[in-house]
Amino acid sequence: MASPFEGNPEYVIWELTRACNLRCRHCAAAAGRPAAGELSTREALALIDDLRAIGAPSVCLMGGEVFLRDDWAQIADALRAAGLGVGVITNGLLLDDATIRRLEALEICQIGLSIDAANPEVHDRIRAARGAHEGAVRAIRAIRSLASLSFRTIITSVHRENTDELEGIRDLLLDEAIGFDWRINIASPHPGTRMHREDAIGDAEFLRLVRFIAETRPAIRNRIALSASHDLGYFSRRFPDLHEFRWEGCPAGLQTLGITAEGNVKGCLILSDRFIDGNVRERSLRTIWCDPDRFAYNRAFRPDQLGGQCRGCPHGLACRAGCRDHAEAFTGSPFEAPFCLFRMEERGEI
Repeated sequence: MASPFEGNPEYVIWELTRACNLRCRHCAAAAGRPAAGELSTREALALIDDLRAIGAPSVCLMGGEVFLRDDWAQIADALRAAGLGVGVITNGLLLDDATIRRLEALEICQIGLSIDAANPEVHDRIRAARGAHEGAVRAIRAIRSLASLSFRTIITSVHRENTDELEGIRDLLLDEAIGFDWRINIASPHPGTRMHREDAIGDAEFLRLVRFIAETRPAIRNRIALSASHDLGYFSRRFPDLHEFRWEGCPAGLQTLGITAEGNVKGCLILSDRFIDGNVRERSLRTIWCDPDRFAYNRAFRPDQLGGQCRGCPHGLACRAGCRDHAEAFTGSPFEAPFCLFRMEERGEI
């Protein structure tokens, strides 16, 4: 019998609810209505001992829209009482004075907020709600007042509709968000959601995004910490400085853990349901995480699993085909990266 997995998750994202007051085009969860059978308060609170037992240092709460769940503060307070740091990802529309005061009392360590465009019409269209941009900017100003925050993060998900907005978002953040982190990721298409393959970027937009980050990151470094996310880069010689981290392969099931509103457990919350490795109503979170047979796509990875354009890559063992979600969403296989700078450079495409 294989030995239990002994690593601890360094980053846990917990989807408290799928209820949302927006209908964002790129939302991987297609959030809107609450999911059928969301965990009760009692069930949610019961998870906290297991989160501490597996060595999670902190938990990031999200939705849907986390503030639409009535007991979000009770759950956050229990996490803090257990010694865990707590972060929140929100669209900002419900970040009123009372909520800010509760966040401050809870000593929340991080707030993530999405900005999809500098142009209010584009942002509102992507989020399917008039006034979403105004609310997000208002939330940035409110977040600036929170003394407890170690991290203030702006998240931009790039697809065909907002590739022309990057420079404008940069300028907006330089006006409103000095001292924030800015994380840029590539929106991925998922069957059954509002994001279709034709809405996602292709090679040309990918290279434009890479060049933007490579040029902008050093230029604004002392004011805003810009970084590409896990879904782009990979062993580039021409663009070596795109991230705040060193890429060592997809961390899902190794350093990251995701819990859905219904209690499903994944190595990363954005992964499709194909990657569910258990449910906390059936097995304890600790048992699922420590099971040596779970999260095999990363824990038991072999370079000979790489396919398509990743087969035979000299960086295959370290890279493992990049972001698992992007690999599956764009190529149909979790072991072939759709966009790879190393591959493009080797072919003379850039």
